[in-house]
Amino acid sequence: MKTLILFFILLPLNSLAQEFEILYTSQVNNNDNIYLINHLGRIKQITTHPRKDSSPMISPNGKQMVFTSERVGWWKIWILDLENNDYRQLTNSGSAEYSPSWSLDGSRIVFVSGRNGGAEIYTMNPDGQDIKQLTSNKKNTMPSWGSDNRIYYSSQVSGVYQIWHMNPDGSDQQQLTSDKGDKLMAQLAPDQKSILYYGNRDGNMEIYTMEVSSENVNRLTDDGLMDIRPRWSPDGKRIVFERGNKRSNQQIYIMDADGSNQLQLTKTGYNYSPSFMR
Repeated sequence: MKTLILFFILLPLNSLAQEFEILYTSQVNNNDNIYLINHLGRIKQITTHPRKDSSPMISPNGKQMVFTSERVGWWKIWILDLENNDYRQLTNSGSAEYSPSWSLDGSRIVFVSGRNGGAEIYTMNPDGQDIKQLTSNKKNTMPSWGSDNRIYYSSQVSGVYQIWHMNPDGSDQQQLTSDKGDKLMAQLAPDQKSILYYGNRDGNMEIYTMEVSSENVNRLTDDGLMDIRPRWSPDGKRIVFERGNKRSNQQIYIMDADGSNQLQLTKTGYNYSPSFMR
């Protein structure tokens, strides 16, 4: 794997006290590849394929990266062994397959596939074997594996995406929200006290948390551009997300878990799908 250091961004000094590494996708010359940026602003290119690579998620042991790719056609799930630079295709249906996320122990991957005529949630082993369908209503998206070992996801109810969760085998599916506005990319905090998501309840796409015990909703961002696709840091103290218009200007940001200390990491172009490497 050839690694390319592109440039440095001089970040404010107060950001350097907390080290981080963030995976994300960047479109350069109409080609999407996966990159890594750290707290010093140092950027490395991870994938260098002429077809689109996107949505990277690191395994719990830090040795593998699952991602979506158009290397062999429509979106499929791929995995990269970071120790030996080994790429493997995990899914191969005739439909788009995307939004991969790891189980807590790294033994399963949850993802979305349209292989049976609708957007359903599935799990599989990291070698692509033992694929199991968990949902069956054709309107599901953006699953994540919670620290309580339940899968959190969005499912459309009466035309609105609401937050649901279920057991890893698909049993005990429960709806957690029912108010106005789409709620997408739901993720339980590492301390299990709140659920992170983005939605449009206030008219624009913004980032929110919902307290598990009280169901109180806290708005974390308030910007004229769209704030979308947030991810928790492993310790739950910070959130990475993207802000932009989903066209020519889409940048990666990081902030504290309460929405304070928002810091822009990338400066130009179209950048998306961030997640913490560590």
